[in-house]
Amino acid sequence: MTRERSYSVSDLDLEMMAEIGKFRAVAVEDIERFHHEQTVSRMKDRLRSLTTQGLICRRTLMQSKGEKLRILVLTNAGKRLLEKERGWGDRQSQQVYAGLRKIAEISHDAAIYRMYHVEAARIRSEGGRIRRVVLDYELKRRIFAPLAKARQWSPELYQQRQDEIARANGLVVVDGKIPLPDLRIEYETRAGNLEKVDLELATDHYKDSQVGQTSRAGFKLYYSGGTQSRSGSVWDEPELTRGILSL
Repeated sequence: MTRERSYSVSDLDLEMMAEIGKFRAVAVEDIERFHHEQTVSRMKDRLRSLTTQGLICRRTLMQSKGEKLRILVLTNAGKRLLEKERGWGDRQSQQVYAGLRKIAEISHDAAIYRMYHVEAARIRSEGGRIRRVVLDYELKRRIFAPLAKARQWSPELYQQRQDEIARANGLVVVDGKIPLPDLRIEYETRAGNLEKVDLELATDHYKDSQVGQTSRAGFKLYYSGGTQSRSGSVWDEPELTRGILSL
């Protein structure tokens, strides 16, 4: 019989771990910026402790401009502990992730955390309460697995099934595909109604056709990574985008 290891973690430690795990990868500077419950020096001590205990992992990645991006991810042990302490783990609860995957997309993934905080501040200012966040990884599992089973159906039946799956997940079919947002925030309004907002983070490489598709899908689009102007429903937040995608 294997004896379960014990860890020295506080409620604030678990809160930081939850922030990291919910978004898969978070920049160190953003944890320091948005996690206001602790001083920076205290936070660095706790991050060091969580790293030593094998609950989180720090990685420094070199970006295209030769600059460094310091990120944090949960380890498998950290994920297990967090799910146990928070009662997460089933498909309906908050999903958390461990490990470093798709390194080429890390800068974009890390920027999603900043986008979240801008939108979360708006929701809270209107009296809302955030219940959970959903990344595109989770939506892909919900969409592609059942769609794969319908690949051999007739075009008419496949389109019908595609529409059903999209509606079941609060999405729509655009040009024969189901666009997926980078992030979904599920929240409760001041009046107690359950709502969601789907967010997409655009960069300089975002094409006008992609902006149009995003608008038709009903996503709220934030723009990051440069200064060129865009038409349509695009939110350009200097505090959101400063530095993160250029790292």
